[in-house]
Parts: sequence; structure tokens; C-alpha cells
Amino acid sequence: MATLGRPLATNQASGRAVARGTLLEQTIRRKLEQATGAERLEVLNESRMHNVPAKAETHFRVVVVSSRFEGSNRLRRHRLVHSALADELAGPVHALAIDALTPAEWRARDEQRSLSPDCRGGSRFDSTGD
Repeated sequence: MATLGRPLATNQASGRAVARGTLLEQTIRRKLEQATGAERLEVLNESRMHNVPAKAETHFRVVVVSSRFEGSNRLRRHRLVHSALADELAGPVHALAIDALTPAEWRARDEQRSLSPDCRGGSRFDSTGD
């Protein structure tokens, strides 16, 4: 069964909630706001759903709703997000799930983000029995 990551720093939240996010979460949020002019933005750390050390910041899901995506296909939208987060993807972020939607697409989804499946793979921290 899929579980949701902990929602962080949405534009629906108070300024205090934004400040509670980690530095990496705040950086992701700031860069995506600048690159997309997001009308809704969620940054979810889904690392706990994977075989990584406690408090890891390696797996994220972002929900970006922006009018700037009008007329752009999914690939172009994802390229924009990846470009904005190039430094993070080259460093601490191992995986990034993206929901990049127009406001109309977001409403058509009943304002629901996609669910990420629980991790089914192992990690380098697992014992191989060798």
C-alpha cells in the first residue's frame, strides 16, 4: 500500500511551517518558486519510505501547480523542474518524483497528488550474506 510523505512547506501553510523545513527543503521550494511561479507547491521528503539512514534527505516528491505549464508537455515540465534543481540532483537528492500540473489539471485531479509506492528494493546498507 502506498504511503504519503510528510508534506512540507506548502503555500497553503503558514510562514512558520515553511521555516520548519530543513535547509534542503527550503532550497528546493525557493528554486521551484522562482523557476515556475508556482501557484501551489508541495515539497515532500519521502526518504523514510526507502532503505536509507534515519533522517536522510535523498528521496523527494514535489507537486508544482503553475499556469506557466500551459501548453507544455510533461517532458518539458519535468525538464524545467530538473533544471531548477540541478545542483540538488547532482548532490544529496537521489530520487525526485514530480507532479507538474496546470491549475486546471490540478482541479481535475480533485487537488490530489500522486502516491508513491513503498520501496521494494534493497540498499547498500542491506546485508548480502557474503
